[in-house]
Amino acid sequence: MTHLKGDPSFILQLFSNYYSVTNMLPWNYYEQDIRKHQIDTLKIFNDNVIEVVENTDYRVDFVADGKNMSLNVLLGTEFPKEKPTIYVNPAIPHPWIAENSNQVVGAPGLVNFTLHSDLGRVVQAIIREFQKWLPNVTGDEVKSTEISPQSNFSVQSLMFPELSELTVEELQEILENTDLQDKLLENNPQLLELDMETEELMSNIEEIAQDNITKQQTLDDLKTDVIDRISTIVQMKMNYEELNRRHQKLADMYDPHRIRDCLKQAALKADEDAESIAEQFLLGNMPVEMFVSKFAEKRALGQARRAREERLAHQLAQLDKATA
Repeated sequence: MTHLKGDPSFILQLFSNYYSVTNMLPWNYYEQDIRKHQIDTLKIFNDNVIEVVENTDYRVDFVADGKNMSLNVLLGTEFPKEKPTIYVNPAIPHPWIAENSNQVVGAPGLVNFTLHSDLGRVVQAIIREFQKWLPNVTGDEVKSTEISPQSNFSVQSLMFPELSELTVEELQEILENTDLQDKLLENNPQLLELDMETEELMSNIEEIAQDNITKQQTLDDLKTDVIDRISTIVQMKMNYEELNRRHQKLADMYDPHRIRDCLKQAALKADEDAESIAEQFLLGNMPVEMFVSKFAEKRALGQARRAREERLAHQLAQLDKATA
C-alpha cells in the first residue's frame, strides 16, 4: 500500500496544530456548520440528490446497468458525530449490505466514518461500487433480499477473483501464510481505493495545517495590534477623565450663579468692614481723616459689589426665563 510522504515528526506537528485550532471553541459552536458542510459535500460529489426531509433525509438516485436505483441517506440528531444510516433500493446481494436487509453497513468509508470524513465521497464510493457490481448479478438476485451461502461464496470470489482459480492446497497455503495474505490484500482494488481516499484525506489535512501555520504570524500581529489599541484607548480614557475633572473645577469656579453668590458675600464683607471702622472711630481709636478715608472706601466697595450682584442676578433671571 502507499503511505503519506514526509517527515513523521513534521506531519505530527501539523496534525497537532490542526487539532489545536479546531478544538479551541466548543463543539456546539461548530456543530451546525459541520453538519451543513457534510450535506454540501453530498450535493457536490453526487448528482440527483433529493431532499426528502430538510437536514435529515436525502435520496440519491443513480443508474446501474440500466436499472434505476437509489440510496436513502438518513442523518440522525448526533450526525456527524455518529455515522449516517444508508439504505439501497431495490435491495441487492452484496457483502456491504446487511443480511436480510437493504441497509448498507460494510462500505469502508461508512465503517470508518468520522467528523473529518466527507459524506459526499462516502456515498459516491458506494454508488460506484454498486454500479460495478450490478452487471455481475442476475435480475432475480437484484429482486431478492436474501443471500444464500452459495451467493456469499460468489461474492467473496468477486472480491478476490483470483481465489476461484486456486486449488484447495493453494488456498490452504494462503490461509497459513501471512505474507501471502498481505500480498492478496495489497492487490485488492477496493482496499487500494480506500487507501487512495485515506491518502487524499491526509493530504487535505496537511494542507489545512500548513495554511494554519502560515496564518499564525498574521494572527499574532493582529493580536499585538489589538493590545496596542487597547493600551492607547486606556491612556486616552485616563487623559479624558483628568481633563474632565479640570473642566468641572473651572466650570464650578466660573459658574454665573457662583459668581453672583461670591459678589453677594463680598458686598456683605465690605459692609461689615465699614461697620467695624465706624466702631473703631466711635471708640476714639481712629482719627477723623483716617475714618473718612477708610469708611468711604469700604462703603463704595460694598455698593459696587452689590450693584454688580444685582445686575448679574437680573441677567440670570432673564436667561432662566428665556430657556424655560
